[in-house]
Amino acid sequence: PTVSPTPCGVTLFSQNFDSVTAPALPVGWVRSNSSGDATFWVTSTTAPDTPPNDVFIPDQNGVSDKRLDTPVVTITSASAQLSFRNNFNTEHDPPPAEAFWDGGVLEVAAPNVNGGAFTDIINPAVGASFVSGGYTGAINATAGNPLAGRMAWSGDSGGYINTAVNLGPTLNGQAIRLRFRMGTDPTVSAPGWRVDTITIAVP
Repeated sequence: PTVSPTPCGVTLFSQNFDSVTAPALPVGWVRSNSSGDATFWVTSTTAPDTPPNDVFIPDQNGVSDKRLDTPVVTITSASAQLSFRNNFNTEHDPPPAEAFWDGGVLEVAAPNVNGGAFTDIINPAVGASFVSGGYTGAINATAGNPLAGRMAWSGDSGGYINTAVNLGPTLNGQAIRLRFRMGTDPTVSAPGWRVDTITIAVP
């Protein structure tokens, strides 16, 4: 079967987390901790891009792997683009001895990619690419972070930035989930990661 073309200017998914009372998540969102303390992703009123809420995970002092999955979204165009407001401040050492210790990544699960396993959004098997606000550095591989060696959002974004991703032809016609995933190493905490104003649309 072939997928019918989607007209331009169509929104396939949007979420600004403002329809719930913090710390609840909207219906269909799933949070889980593979490791770490009992702190999960939550909605927060502290510093949203659009009031009253954003979604937030702190950068903990200790090894952790904390995940937030979107509801299923069906992608109906090869030109679909994901965008969101991205605010991160995670453990890192600034230049000249720059090192990225904690950080976050974006993954996608699609039936036609790696057997449906969550895979980094810019993995060649996915075929997506950053338009703006992409990863800032590779997580240090020596300190036990579950994301060791992977490119991630790490350091200090200095507030909200625009992140945009061309999802590409591989995901066209697929029912996908996105995963926001934070990984931390054994020591030193930081403010954490905030996400808001998520949209998947055909420009």
